[in-house]
Formats: sequence, C-alpha cells, structure tokens
Amino acid sequence: MMKVLFVFFCILTTFSFSAQAKMLELKKSTRSIFIEEKSGWMLKKDLFGMPFIYFSPQNNGQRSNISFTDTGANLELDIKSLATTQDKYKKDRTNWAQKVGASTLGFSPYEVSINNNGHKIHRIGFSYEHEGKTYNEKSVYIECRGKILFSKSLRLLSNENHEKDFNDLISSLDCGGV
Repeated sequence: MMKVLFVFFCILTTFSFSAQAKMLELKKSTRSIFIEEKSGWMLKKDLFGMPFIYFSPQNNGQRSNISFTDTGANLELDIKSLATTQDKYKKDRTNWAQKVGASTLGFSPYEVSINNNGHKIHRIGFSYEHEGKTYNEKSVYIECRGKILFSKSLRLLSNENHEKDFNDLISSLDCGGV
C-alpha cells in the first residue's frame, strides 16, 4: 500500500511541475511582458522595427513568428473603435496586398476575449497568398494595466499547429508593473 501511495505521489508531483510553464520576461524599459517559453522557439530583439520577435522552429520551409511591443499608449488608443473599424482594416490590408502583389483570401472578424491573467484581448486577422505561399496574419491588442500591448503573428496557413502556439502565448501573456 505504501508503494502505491509513493508512486501516486511521484506521478502527481511530476504532472504538477510539468504543468507549470516556464515564463520569459521581455523587458524594454520599465515595464515587462511575460510570455510562456516554447521549446525550440527563438527570441530575437530589435528586428524589423519590433522590440521582440519570437520565432518557431522551422516547419514547411519557414518559421512562424509573433512579435510583442509595449506601445506605452494609454488604454484610450482607439480600443473602443476597433470593432467599428473592421472595414478600414480590410481596406488597408487589401491595399497592402495589392502593393506587394499578394492576393487577399479572407479576413478573421474582430473578436474580444479575456486571457488567463484577466487581460482583455482584441484580435483581427487576414489571410493572403504571395509568391505561391498562403499566409495567415493576426493583429492583437492587449489591455494590460492601463496600457496597450501590440502583438502580430504570421504563419504559413499550412502551419496550423503554430496558431495554437500563438494562442497559448497570448493566453499566458502578462505584464509587469508601471
């Protein structure tokens, strides 16, 4: 009986430790952004005008990526108008696609949710084809302690598993103090 209890306790302890994900701190100035660390992913700083870009392992010849930016902007930054500006978003993304020779495939409608840390998440997305490859892009605005964090994800449409990773990262995201 003692052996059974000991084995059960060991299994329970192993599961509880593995269930807690290791967090990465993305710190640019006085505030921090905390995200779940993903196995095999690489964090790069100050690339393409973004303070932090997290790259997936290569899949189907490409690395998916998600960027994180603490905008420093107060919450009033058009969050209230995001839901009403879907048409402008569609027009802007369609114009961009035309400029770079891409074909617009569709849009993910604006949606609002709450992540695991109680932060309101605003999302909108866009799919397009460019040079024979199909992409999915999402823009995410996170309300975090009175400020706006911005995140943008990009993946090949065929790399659907990375969408789950992106969702996990946004769900686990938290922000530091003032």
